[in-house]
Amino acid sequence: MHKQIWHPWLVLLFSATTFSAAQEATSFTAAPRMVASATQPAPSPASAGVLEVIERPVPRPQNLARLMRPTFSIASEWQTEDSGVSLASYAGKMQVPTYPVFGPPPPFVDFSFKYTDLNVPASLDLPDDLYDYALGLSWMRKYNDEWLFRFMFSTAIATDGENTASDAWQFRGGGFAMYRRNDQLTWIFGALALGRNDIPVVPAAGAVWQPHPTLRFDLTLPRPRIAILVRENALRQQWGYVGGGFSGGTWAYQRASGVNDQLTFRDWRLVLGWESTPRIKPGMPFARGQKMNIEMGYVFAREFEFTSGVADVKLRDAILLGGSLHF
Repeated sequence: MHKQIWHPWLVLLFSATTFSAAQEATSFTAAPRMVASATQPAPSPASAGVLEVIERPVPRPQNLARLMRPTFSIASEWQTEDSGVSLASYAGKMQVPTYPVFGPPPPFVDFSFKYTDLNVPASLDLPDDLYDYALGLSWMRKYNDEWLFRFMFSTAIATDGENTASDAWQFRGGGFAMYRRNDQLTWIFGALALGRNDIPVVPAAGAVWQPHPTLRFDLTLPRPRIAILVRENALRQQWGYVGGGFSGGTWAYQRASGVNDQLTFRDWRLVLGWESTPRIKPGMPFARGQKMNIEMGYVFAREFEFTSGVADVKLRDAILLGGSLHF
């Protein structure tokens, strides 16, 4: 059941070259206002004593195209084959701002797709292909210089394409607040719903501590990391990092017998990576703009779980290689 898995990655890379890097919105145009005319001719007798009010036209904002431009993300990951099992995933996401209807800052409409390629022995009775489609909204709002809030909600269908019953539908989302005490420390409070059977909700809690401009601790679930600044210039920073956490997902699928079931895959990982980002504000967990990262790591505690009563399948440890691009 082995298949070629390299060609979807080439498609993703080719797609990335068709888009330019999204720029961040930095200014907004004030709304039209009503003003008393200072250059109008004297009022006629019929309008004597009435202040004439006109609407001054507002020119089209020069940065409107940037404010309405969507952003894109692509990502891919491979786990090496062992015991006749290999996994590869390819994901894409588009965020469309709702400006000028809402904002600034506007909520975003999020579209995402993920394809997981399974190469497994026929005895496991698992599908070769798993699909994940999601549609949602996300919004980030700065309350003041210390507090920042972020919310996201989405509905997803995760399936093999055969089982599209109610157990294929998932709700995902969450919200958290970031309290920036100073340039070195930001506290994070919140929770995330993952739509998984094994881990439905995780706390999005922790802190980002940057005791030195070249050293940053992201002590947050589900993927903590320690990063060291390797190189920087006036616009960008290059970070090396070590991290950990867990990954996986839940999908509805149909067995060869026609019985509907749910598959949950889970793994834990240790990774070593490199990330190129715009300059990150000290103490903050992320920066907006074009980003790229590559990582490799060791994956352990890999397991397939089922809801139909079929015995769980434990997999051997593996090596992973992954990367992502946001623009």
